[in-house]
Amino acid sequence: MSYLVFARKWRPLTFDDVVGQDHIINTLKRAISKNRVAHAYIFTGTRGIGKTTTARILARALNCDNGPTPDPCGTCASCKNVTSGSSFDVIEIDGASNSSVDDIRELRENVGYTSMGGKYRIFIIDEVHMLSKSAFNALLKTLEEPPKNVIFIFATTEPQKVPETIHSRCQRYDFRRISTEQILAQLEKICKKEEIAYEKSGLQLIARRADGSMRDSLSLLDQVFSFCQDTISENEVRSVLGLVETETYNSILQAIAENSPLPVLNAVEDIQSRGFDLLEFIVGFQEYLRTLLFSRLPGIAENQRLDLSVDTIKQQTDLASRFSEGDILRMNEIIRRAESELRWSSFPRFLIETALLKLVYLDSSVSVEQILTTLKKGRIPDSPDTAKETNYPDIKKKSDKQPLTESLNNRNTETESTVTSIPSDIDSSSFDVPQEPSGPIDPGAKWPAFIELLIEERPNLGTFLSLSHIAESTENSIDLRFGNQFQFQFAEVTKKNNRDIIQKKLDTFAGRHIDLHIVIEKKDQEKKEDKKQAAKVKPHIHPSLEEDMANEPIIKDVINIFDGEVL
Repeated sequence: MSYLVFARKWRPLTFDDVVGQDHIINTLKRAISKNRVAHAYIFTGTRGIGKTTTARILARALNCDNGPTPDPCGTCASCKNVTSGSSFDVIEIDGASNSSVDDIRELRENVGYTSMGGKYRIFIIDEVHMLSKSAFNALLKTLEEPPKNVIFIFATTEPQKVPETIHSRCQRYDFRRISTEQILAQLEKICKKEEIAYEKSGLQLIARRADGSMRDSLSLLDQVFSFCQDTISENEVRSVLGLVETETYNSILQAIAENSPLPVLNAVEDIQSRGFDLLEFIVGFQEYLRTLLFSRLPGIAENQRLDLSVDTIKQQTDLASRFSEGDILRMNEIIRRAESELRWSSFPRFLIETALLKLVYLDSSVSVEQILTTLKKGRIPDSPDTAKETNYPDIKKKSDKQPLTESLNNRNTETESTVTSIPSDIDSSSFDVPQEPSGPIDPGAKWPAFIELLIEERPNLGTFLSLSHIAESTENSIDLRFGNQFQFQFAEVTKKNNRDIIQKKLDTFAGRHIDLHIVIEKKDQEKKEDKKQAAKVKPHIHPSLEEDMANEPIIKDVINIFDGEVL
């Protein structure tokens, strides 16, 4: 007899064997017990979570010699025939390969025949969303008034493609993704019955990689067991599935904590030389940072519903203590951006190296509240946990404000500060900060920030739109112009779908509707615009800052020597 893979060998045969779908199983069992079985069902959900399997169990339960019963015997001729796929009363149809109207017409003719000994004639159509529109229309009348004792069960991964006219004639059941914890428990059960030695951490990797699909987890278990010699270990699972070892992430984080770039670059070289997929590495690093973050939050690590490895958390406790929650959140944001850009990069390795180096040189998070508190005490904090005493001059003097300006400007641009109210005992007049304008802000002033956001969310559109320039802007409108050499980019951003996306995101960004006009210039217009751009007024500088810069001795000398001005 040929080898039977785990996915087939361990396919559920009774309702109680189905994992993670109790809300559906209990409903079907009670419907059978109360003799309230519907004539048509739609089973929806992602792949490998039990849709077709449940349909077969339902067919077995209805046609069992002891039934209809919620607990089919599995030993009678009817149950055996349904299990083997040889039952004349239970017909399975693949919607992907039988999608034409002629196939449905043939099915309608078969519906009228009497059963071959079973109590019901059951038609199971898998991937029903693949049927053509005319095929669905041909099925409508039969669904509305089916012959006695005929039941239809439709399984689909894309229910939105099934017409509403079909939905309205069926009972719909949504199958859920199976949790990692439930998949892990089932894998352990199977390994014990198959007498397979295993490490729990190895099975946990398989359960996570299955992404909610029990069938995928069994296929992966089969693959890993074929590779392993005696025991399914974590290292062997990582080797088979192409997952980077936790030790590699530990070494990278250690280098980040020590601001040491060389180990990080060596780790990337090692990953590349061993043939690991860089996208898989980035996704794994995000999962690693998730565990690191949650290990710092009290009471979170013990919550089993969050799918966290307790063993991994214990290993990461020391490393996690070297970073604040804000640091980890900022690191994750940099890695998330790298993952998003990786799909568009022609040099992915350098993109990964750059992202990791940003983490190495990332400053520790310091909140505004900490800055204000420590300024009051005359010291500047080095990190959220430690601070060095500093003989800090009186910040009320204008000439002494430059150190504070330099300190804040030299902060890494990725820093996310927590803004809090200024303590009442601090004189707010000591901070000479320009006030925000009271009226509506000209959207043209915020245009660079919008372009940056658009590039992050829609790289193509953002890049194309960045090649335009603002000809004119008001509080409620922006006029954009493309140079004649950017005709392709102009054509792309003015396509209806792309134009609608840009307009929607701009309105959301501005918090109100902004009229956006986009045109392309002729060559003579371009020359005029170039002159206008050159004649634009210099950017606004707050008077106090401009005065400080002008009075700085070195800047004075440069201005006198080169006959310059402060911009």
